[in-house]
Amino acid sequence: MQTARPFTALALALALALALGAPGIAAAQTHAHDGSSEASIEITLNNGAKWQGDQNMITGMTAIHGTMAANLDAIHAGTLPTDAGKVIAADIQKQLDFMIENCVLEPEVDEQFHVVLGEVMNGVSVLEKGEVETGAATIVQALNAYGEHFEHPGWQAFN
Repeated sequence: MQTARPFTALALALALALALGAPGIAAAQTHAHDGSSEASIEITLNNGAKWQGDQNMITGMTAIHGTMAANLDAIHAGTLPTDAGKVIAADIQKQLDFMIENCVLEPEVDEQFHVVLGEVMNGVSVLEKGEVETGAATIVQALNAYGEHFEHPGWQAFN
């Protein structure tokens, strides 16, 4: 078993580049019931079991989930102002920064988790551009994939 190690900014950049460019990670487009397209996130389980993270991961992902849950009705209704989308993006980015700075996950867990983080980052980027519904959909999809693949007590998927 390898020991946990802090994750550096250079290692993050490399992991995200590999994750976003590797075949099979960001999958083909599917068509959602409301006519918007969603990309499927492909990550694997740990020999059929969910991955075990750490408290920093759980804390950050709980905060991101809470931010999205608090704003999802307004996003779906189309009533969330573009500026509010940028505030949401900033709040989520703070949690991403926290998790990246405090990451001590085992390499195998880290690799899978950074696929999720990469998708959340993509959603943040879209939110910052003012595309609230598209950015939110990307983040929600990443959060749902996280819940399917990582142990997180009390995690609730978005519908």
